[in-house]
Amino acid sequence: MPPRIDEEGHLLPVHDGRMGRSSTHTWYPCSFLAISLAALALLGIVRPPSTQSTATVAADPGEVLNAWAPSSQDQVLPQKVWAKVFHVEHPNSSLGKRRYYEYSHHPVFIKEKANMEEVVQWQLAHDCPKQTVGMDMLTTRELPVLANVHSASECQKICTETTECEAFVWGARRNQSGLTDRCFRKAFSKLYEEVKPVRNPDVVGGLPCSRQPVKEKIWWPKEEMDFFAMPQPPEQAPSPSTSTTRTLCLAVFLPNSYEQELLVMQYRFGGGIFACDQHAIYSSARLELAPGLVARQVSSTLMSELGGPYITVLNLGAFMAVWRQVLLDGDYLQCDWTIKADPDTVFIVQRLVPILSLQGMTMGENGKYLNNCQDGLHGPLEIFSQGALRSLGRHALDCAQALDGGQECHEHCEKFWEFDYVEKCNGHCTTWWGEDIWLDQCLSRFANVKRVFVPELLLEAHCHPKPGWRNCLDSNVVAFHPFKSVHDYETCLGAALNRQVLL
Repeated sequence: MPPRIDEEGHLLPVHDGRMGRSSTHTWYPCSFLAISLAALALLGIVRPPSTQSTATVAADPGEVLNAWAPSSQDQVLPQKVWAKVFHVEHPNSSLGKRRYYEYSHHPVFIKEKANMEEVVQWQLAHDCPKQTVGMDMLTTRELPVLANVHSASECQKICTETTECEAFVWGARRNQSGLTDRCFRKAFSKLYEEVKPVRNPDVVGGLPCSRQPVKEKIWWPKEEMDFFAMPQPPEQAPSPSTSTTRTLCLAVFLPNSYEQELLVMQYRFGGGIFACDQHAIYSSARLELAPGLVARQVSSTLMSELGGPYITVLNLGAFMAVWRQVLLDGDYLQCDWTIKADPDTVFIVQRLVPILSLQGMTMGENGKYLNNCQDGLHGPLEIFSQGALRSLGRHALDCAQALDGGQECHEHCEKFWEFDYVEKCNGHCTTWWGEDIWLDQCLSRFANVKRVFVPELLLEAHCHPKPGWRNCLDSNVVAFHPFKSVHDYETCLGAALNRQVLL
C-alpha cells in the first residue's frame, strides 16, 4: 500500500506495515522529543508544560521521551487527552493531526518494522531470486492460500519455508477481496512440471529462495556508528574520461508504492534518471518493475517515521545504507557525476548537462557537490562528483563521530525550548536531520568537499518557490518537486518540454 499523504503533500507514517523510510526511535533515542516538540513550539502548536520548568524537563529527556513515544498500544492516549497532557494548542490543525498520527501509530510502527527487518535480513542471507511485478506463476496445484501477508518478500519467505512450494504469488492490488495481502503458494502435481509465468498486473510473483542460508554473515547495522562505516574507495582514482559530464543517476523507492509506479512510467519513455548515461534503482527487495528494470537490494527496510525540526521523513539511516551499497557497487567510479533523484522529482537531464560541463572545469581536490536551495541541500535532487563520493566513503565515519557523538548534544539538547536550538544542537541530536542535511554538513564541514549553489537546479514546495511554479514552465529549471501521481508528473513534464501529456 502506498504511503499516506496529507493535504499538504507530506508523507505520513504507515500503519499497515508496508511502506516508510529511514530511522527508528530505537536507533536515535536522544532528540526525538526535544527537536520535534521544539519545532512545534516554534509553530505555536505545542508549548512547554506550564507545571515544569525548562530545566526540569530537560534534566531527564529520556523520561519525557518515553511518555511521548509509547511502546505499546495501551499506552497511547486519546487525542483529547494527548493534547491536554502535551499542551497541544491546535490539535485539529494539519500539523497537529500529523503529529498525533505519528505519536499514536508509533507502537504499530515498532512492531511492523521489526517484522520487516527480520524478513529483509533473512532474504539477504538466502540469496533470493528477483520478485517480478505483474507476473502470475501458474502450476497444476495450489497449496492453501494464506491471508494477512503484508509484502511480497514475506510471501517469498513463506514459500521457501514450505517444502512443496515451487513458486509464489502475492496479491499487490489494494482493497480487492480475495486478493489483497494474500500469499498464493504454487506446487507441482506431476513429474517434469515447470512454472509458467503469465502477466497479471494485480500481483507480484517469483520463485523461492535458497532453502539453506548461502551467506554466513550479512551486513546489518547494530550500532548507530555502523551506518557510517562506509566501504573505502580505491586509493587511486580511475583514469579520467574524455568527457566531464558522464552521469550515473540513482533512485530509491518503496515496494508496491506510488514511487514504484512513477519509476515504471519514467523507464518506459526513457525520462528522468533513465535519460542518464547509466542508471540504477535501489529498494528493500530485489524487485523487477518492468522487463530489464531490476532494483538492487539494500540492507534496510527503508521504513521511517516523521520528526525532526522540519517535521519531515527521517531518512538518514536508510539512505546511508543506500550510499553504502552505491559505494560497494562501484558504478560511480566510471562516471564523472552521480545524481540521486527522488521518483517524484520531474528531472530533465538535458538541462543539467551544461551545468555539469561548467562545474567540471573547477573541481577541487576532494570533489564537488551542487547545492540546490538557499537554505541548504535538499534531497529531491542531489548531485555529487566522483571525488565527492570518494570523500564520503573516506570521511563518513569521521563526520558521524563529529556530528553524532561526543558531549555537545547533551549540553545543547537541554536548551531545546529555545528558539535558536537548531543552530546550537550538535552531537548526537543531528542524527534526527534528514540525509540531505547530514550530507551537506559532512561534506562541507569535515570532508572539505567544494560546495556550489546552483539555484536553477530545483524548484520545490519546501524551498521558497515562486508563485505558479507548479506549472513547470520555467525553461531554466532542471527539476521540479514533488509530483506524486503519474498524471501530475506527466503533466509537469509535458509542460516543461512543451509537449502533450504522455498518456
